[in-house]
Amino acid sequence: ARLFHNHLTVDAVAPVFGFGTPPFSEVLHRLRLDVFATAAREDVDVVFTNNSAWAGPDGRARFEAFADRAAAAVHAEGGRTVFVRVTAPDAVLAARLADEGRRARGKLVDVARLRELLATHDPSPLHPGDLTVDSAALDPDEAAARIAAVLAATRAS
Repeated sequence: ARLFHNHLTVDAVAPVFGFGTPPFSEVLHRLRLDVFATAAREDVDVVFTNNSAWAGPDGRARFEAFADRAAAAVHAEGGRTVFVRVTAPDAVLAARLADEGRRARGKLVDVARLRELLATHDPSPLHPGDLTVDSAALDPDEAAARIAAVLAATRAS
């Protein structure tokens, strides 16, 4: 599978439209949906990373709506989607913010902001049966192996 990294799409759009503005969201989502649809049509497996703790009013509802649109775009081109919820305890998430790679990639590094997001975050899976992986309980290779096994099983069905 090829990685379609959330932050790279943000980095491509934010300098033109400004992070969080309506045109930013419109172009960002259109870009992502076009990549998903084209990848499905070309039979390219894609892993897309995203955080479901969207800020602002109705963050969870907006995240769900985008996830539904993404799945529909993929399915319309003959592809399949598998949603994986990656979790970790709040203390582990806070400790990870100190990683220099986060700052270098423009990711969240402020513990207070993380706590604000978590205070309003709905951690439930989007769909019944979505895979959940606890990234504090598994090392990255184990987590990847678990996800790969589920993907292989969905391909076989």
